[in-house]
Amino acid sequence: MGGAGLSNFGTIPFRGYGDGDLENVGGKLHAKFTAELRFPITLKPSATIYALAFLEGGNAGLDFHNYVPFKLQRSAGVGVRIFLPMFGLMGIDWGYGFDEVPNNPGENGSQFHFVIGQQF
Repeated sequence: MGGAGLSNFGTIPFRGYGDGDLENVGGKLHAKFTAELRFPITLKPSATIYALAFLEGGNAGLDFHNYVPFKLQRSAGVGVRIFLPMFGLMGIDWGYGFDEVPNNPGENGSQFHFVIGQQF
């Protein structure tokens, strides 16, 4: 978990933290919650552009015994998306991770993330 999910396959996107920063916590179990509000700037078929604001929370763990589902790493931020029919969806996000990363102090805070393609 962490980052934009572009650095390697299998990384779960979690804005406000660096790529793979939350993998040090554990990797077998994870939970991620996202709330995103989008504001259309232009809805033309040739180029759809919108701004967004988001809140995210998530956690990862090694097994059921050590996993605490209600102790979440939290982040919030803003971003812009543009959909061009020739290139697809592209965007940039700025996220701020509020909580320290266990075993990796200083990796939270202000982060920029580039987004290419639709994320699920």
